[in-house]
This record gives sequence, C-alpha cells and structure tokens, in this order.
Amino acid sequence: MNMNIGENSKAILILSLITTLSCTQQRINPQKIAQWPDKVKVAAVQISGYDKWLKIKEGCNPVESVVKYVERAAGDGVQLVVFPEYHLGRISVPGPQTRKISKAAAENNIYVIVGCWEVFKDESFSSTALLFGRDGDIVGKYYKTHAAVDNYDELPAYSKPPTGKDKQWFIENDPEWIMKRGNKLPVFDLDFARIGILICYDGYFSQTYSVLSLKGAEIIVWINGRGGSIQNYYVRTFMEQNLVSMICTNQDYGAGTMLAQYPNKIDAFCRQTGEDYITAEFDLKRLRIARKNSRNFQQRRPELYKEITRTHQIWQDYKNIKK
Repeated sequence: MNMNIGENSKAILILSLITTLSCTQQRINPQKIAQWPDKVKVAAVQISGYDKWLKIKEGCNPVESVVKYVERAAGDGVQLVVFPEYHLGRISVPGPQTRKISKAAAENNIYVIVGCWEVFKDESFSSTALLFGRDGDIVGKYYKTHAAVDNYDELPAYSKPPTGKDKQWFIENDPEWIMKRGNKLPVFDLDFARIGILICYDGYFSQTYSVLSLKGAEIIVWINGRGGSIQNYYVRTFMEQNLVSMICTNQDYGAGTMLAQYPNKIDAFCRQTGEDYITAEFDLKRLRIARKNSRNFQQRRPELYKEITRTHQIWQDYKNIKK
C-alpha cells in the first residue's frame, strides 16, 4: 500500500483516536452486572465540619464524627455511607485524618465517601471527594470540576477574580478562585454498582450527569457544602433524564441531604438544618431493567450534540441589557 508521510500521519492519528475512544467507553462487563446484588442499603450524613472558608464550629471534630457514623451505618447494614463536601478541611492525603477513616472503613467492611480540601506538595489544593474501599484503602478520588466562586470584580459576573489580592485572601474569602479544578468525570466500580461523584456546583451542569450515566454509573453521589437546601426538583429531573439513583449530602447549615431512586422517588429528605442521618434501600434490579430497556439510550444521536462541547459566550449577546 502506497501512503505518503501526510497520509501515514493521518492514519496514525485516526487509529489513536479510535483507541482512545474505545478505552474511554468503559463499558461494564454484562456478567459483572449480573453478579451484583439486586438491592443495596445506603446512608447519607448531614453534619457540621470545615466549611469552604475553613471555619468550624467550636468543639467539632470532623474525623471523629465520620468514624462515629461509619460505625452506626455498618450496624444498620449500610454498604455505602456518604458525608458532605469540605468536611475534613485542608489535609494531605494520605495523612492522619484519612488513616483514622481507613481504619474505621476496614473494621466495619463499608464504603465511605467524604469531602476535603486536599493539599498537594506544591501547596495547591482541590475540593476532593475521597472514596474509601471496604479494606480501608482510598480506592478513588474525584476533584471538583466547576468552581463555585462568590466574589468578583467585573461584569460578566464570575468571569474574573478580584484584583490586587494575595493567595491568603483567596484562601480566606473565596478559595475556589484558585483551587486546582479537576478535568475528568470518572466512574468507580464498587461491589454492588458503578457510581459517579459530583461536588456541589458540578451538579448544576446537566452534562455532568449525562456523561456519568453514559459511562455506566447507576448511582450518582452529589456531595455539597452550601448554604441553602439541595433542591429535590433538580434531583428528580436529573434522575429521570439519566436513569440513575442519587445520594446527596450537605453540611448541616444548608440542609437538603437526601436519598432518591429512579425515576423520581425521594426515599429520605432532611428538610431542616442541623445534624441528621438517613438510610434507604435502593432497588438496583428495577433500575437496571429500566436502563436495559431505555429508548433514550438506544436512540441517541451524538452527531447532533456537538455544540455542547464548544465554547459559547452567551452572556455577550446581552451586553447591552442593563441589570
């Protein structure tokens, strides 16, 4: 076969793209799904820990509170217990805080998800969800991908951080301006289901749910550290559109921690602020039957959705509109 250098390079590029796409499909082995249990009991904890600005209630010990609820959840037959965003504060991973949680997870044979500000060797940091396996190992991490910034200088809002501020100001006033954002939406195989994780503001982008569901996530865990309740209408909408069940947590000053099942059932919901703990049994078989028979999955037309992956500065269309 005659092929010039340009054609050869093009062929290699195409082959590389095909290989990359095939690797990122991450399809679940049907035999593996068939071996997973039909039901699973899960728990969500609404609790006080470190907040976005590293403030904490007097007398609060975030690590000990995690250990306490891990033990309680295990006693209730729970297989996965989830805590809020930021909860452990600014920590190195692994470190003394994670070692205590690892020990509790291993002793109680339970999966644990908890949020922290993970600090790296170069002193940068991310809002991170840590996934502890039944053996106590940290078997997964998710880094927040969308910065929920509150302070800004110019219009349009949230496009540029305040000027003339040093790193300490950002850490104390709005650390998400300078946090290291994640650039992946991974999924994780537990021994009962494949899950995806979102952190707070990530959950307001519908595409994040679609990506996780298409990568095989049956349960989406959404951890929050916000003031104000998690909105159950968002949860119902995203569950029904993406054929997933959801575990949602928030810090105790915000409320709205909930456990919800496809298509739109809220099993447990913390309507009030304050510390709370809820459990529910998810019917995974019912969910899997729905995913198997979904017309939407079978009749998707990805070639029509290319605009979603492009950058669009919609706000520029309205620059002459006054507030």
